[in-house]
Amino acid sequence: MARAKKTRIRVWLIAIAAVVLLGVLILAGSKMPGEREAANPPENEENEQLPAGPEDIEEENGTDSKDGNPEDPTEEDPTEEEETEEEETETPVIYTGQELIIPGGGSEKPAPSRVVKEGILKGEQKQIALSFDAGWLYDRTEDLLDVLRTYGLKCTFFTRALWVESHPELAKKIAADGHVVENHSLTHGHIVNMSEDEIREELRQSTEIIQSATGRKPVLFRPPYGEYDNRLLQILSEEGYHYTILWTVDSHDWAEELNGRQITTEYLVDRVLSNAGDNGIVLMHIGGYKTVEALPQIIEGLQKEGYKFVTVNEMLPPASPGQDRKHIVQSGETLYSLAKLYNVTVGEIIEANCL
Repeated sequence: MARAKKTRIRVWLIAIAAVVLLGVLILAGSKMPGEREAANPPENEENEQLPAGPEDIEEENGTDSKDGNPEDPTEEDPTEEEETEEEETETPVIYTGQELIIPGGGSEKPAPSRVVKEGILKGEQKQIALSFDAGWLYDRTEDLLDVLRTYGLKCTFFTRALWVESHPELAKKIAADGHVVENHSLTHGHIVNMSEDEIREELRQSTEIIQSATGRKPVLFRPPYGEYDNRLLQILSEEGYHYTILWTVDSHDWAEELNGRQITTEYLVDRVLSNAGDNGIVLMHIGGYKTVEALPQIIEGLQKEGYKFVTVNEMLPPASPGQDRKHIVQSGETLYSLAKLYNVTVGEIIEANCL
């Protein structure tokens, strides 16, 4: 019995010793990872603790070391905002009546034909241009030429080319008297509604007909009904017509009655004289109902007011593709609208005018 009891005590002591030893081993094992951590810190903690070099900063921020501008997609660059605002505030302001140089070089295609409602070049004295359109009527052409011959005037005639083809002898007389014969289309149709091919055919045929009859190639174009758009202006320029001529004063001689009022000789004289201005262009017609009767009074009235009579061509600077041109700013125009109109950049206009 005593021996059995001693045996059990020895077993318990061994078991207790084993438990104690196991506890020691467990405690020792829990300290080992900490030691390893101190000796070999994790990579992510190393990146947080060690200072990053210049290349790392540039890579993280999306920065080019040459300019040092961060490209953070979540935040706007204040520098870029300041530059944009500065560009907007530095865009020069232009004003109505200002004369600008429109650079003509460097474009892939010529600038659009320029729309002219009054002369561009100033004369030594007040000047005005009488212009006459020829559509279908012709029987008073000789009478009209006689009046102009009496006063020694040289004017600008815008002829429908098929009118010239039908009455070549009249076209020749107009040119022989020193008047300038220009283009008023081939058929006098609504040209803006035509296709590009149809427009080009109108221009090429009318140019050939007028040149054949008068011996001079026309260089100015007056659109039928005064209709035009940007497409037409571009085609005109490409076909050699760098100016599209409208008018300052419409005499209304094409009508017998307008808004319930009879268009009399006195009406025509009063309308032209009341609306005349320096560098003005007066619209009349070869077939006007009272044109021949009103013309002497119109001429004498303008002469009394100190006007010199010139052709439309004399009030315009020569224009050809690639050359600089002058533009008188009209109400509502901006540098951006002019750049679009002439197929140049805003910067080119600013540079050409030292704005």
